[in-house]
Amino acid sequence: MSSDADPALGTSSGLGPNPGLDADVVVLGASFAGIEVLYQLQRRASSPPPRVIVVDRERRHGYLPLVQERLLGTIDARSSTLESAAWIDSVEGARFVQGEIVGLDVARGEVTLEGGTTVRGRVIVVALGSVLEPPPALPGAARMIGYKSGAQFEQARAAVQDLLEGDAEERRIVVVGGGISGVELAGELAALRTATPPRFRHAPEVTLIGVEPALVPILGEKVGARAHAILVAQGVDVRTGTRLEATHEGGVSVREHRPGGDESLEIAAGLVMWAGGVRPSPVLTELGLPRTEDGWLAVGPTLQCYPTDPARAGVFACGDAVRIIGGTGRWPTMQRAIECIWQAKVVAKNVLALLAPRSADAPEPPPLHPHRLRK
Repeated sequence: MSSDADPALGTSSGLGPNPGLDADVVVLGASFAGIEVLYQLQRRASSPPPRVIVVDRERRHGYLPLVQERLLGTIDARSSTLESAAWIDSVEGARFVQGEIVGLDVARGEVTLEGGTTVRGRVIVVALGSVLEPPPALPGAARMIGYKSGAQFEQARAAVQDLLEGDAEERRIVVVGGGISGVELAGELAALRTATPPRFRHAPEVTLIGVEPALVPILGEKVGARAHAILVAQGVDVRTGTRLEATHEGGVSVREHRPGGDESLEIAAGLVMWAGGVRPSPVLTELGLPRTEDGWLAVGPTLQCYPTDPARAGVFACGDAVRIIGGTGRWPTMQRAIECIWQAKVVAKNVLALLAPRSADAPEPPPLHPHRLRK
C-alpha cells in the first residue's frame, strides 16, 4: 500500500512472507457478498487464516434482506445496520480499508483507490453488487426513488416521511416492479394502514405496476397468484401487464395491456418508487474485467473472471455483480441474498485451494469447485 494507507498485514499460511503483497486476498465490497466471502474464508481456513483486506467506500451497511422493513420503520434502521468495518477489523488477519475503487491492474493484482492509494493481493474477489436505479433513458427516471443502501436509502426514507407526515393532497405511492422486491415493498406500504401504533401521520394509497402478466414470475404461477390476492386484500391497486412509460410531476404515464388492445393511462402519485430491477454498479466499467453485453461481470461456473487462463486464475467475482456463463450459455439468477451465500462458499473454497501450498509437480492451477445451478 502507499504510505497514507493501512500497513500490510501479517503472513499467510502456505505463502510465506511476500513484501510485494499487502494481503493474500483483497475483497472489493463489504456488503452482503463481500462479508460472506470473508466469513467463509475464516470458517474454512486452517490456522492461521489468510491475510485479507476488504475495501469499501462505506463503513456501515444496512441489512439488505430487510430493506423494506427498515425503510418504513417496521424494524429500527439503526439497530439493523451492520458495523461492517468494525467487524472486519475484529477478524484475525483481516483489515478494512475505506476508499472509492477507481481501477484494477489484473496482472499485478493491484487495486487503485481514489487519491492514488493502491492495495495488492495474490487473489482478488470482486463483490461490488448492483445499483437499484431505473434505466436512464426512461422519461422522468430522475424523479423515481430507489432505496437500496447508503445515501439512496436515507433519501428514500426522508421522502416517504415527508409525504406521510406532511399535508400533501396526493399521498398515493406508486411502486414500479412486480418482482419480489416490488411485492415486498407494496405489502409493507399497505400494512401502514393497520400499523399499531401508527408509524406515520397518514397512510398511503398504494399502486403496484408490473410489466409481466403475473407477479413474481420467477417463483411460479401459484406464488404469483397468491401474492396478487394478498396485496389486493391489503387494498393495493395491482396492475400487471402494465408498462411504465414516463414519470412526471404529479404521477406516472403507463400503458396497460388489455384483451381488446393496449390503453394509455395516467396515475396520480405523490411518490414513485423504483423496484423494477437493478443495474450493474458503475464502478464495474473501471475494472477492465470481462462483462456481458448488458454490463454485468461474466464469470465461469468456478466464479473466476478468467476461467480458462491459468495466469489470471486468482480473479473471482460473486453476488449481484455477476452473471455465470457455462454449459449452454448464461445461467438464470434470482438476484437474492441467498445466492450471495451460495456463491461465497464456492469462492472461499476456490481461493483457499489457490493459496494452499502444492508440490512442484501439482497441476497449476489446482482443480477448483464449480457453482451449482439450483432450480
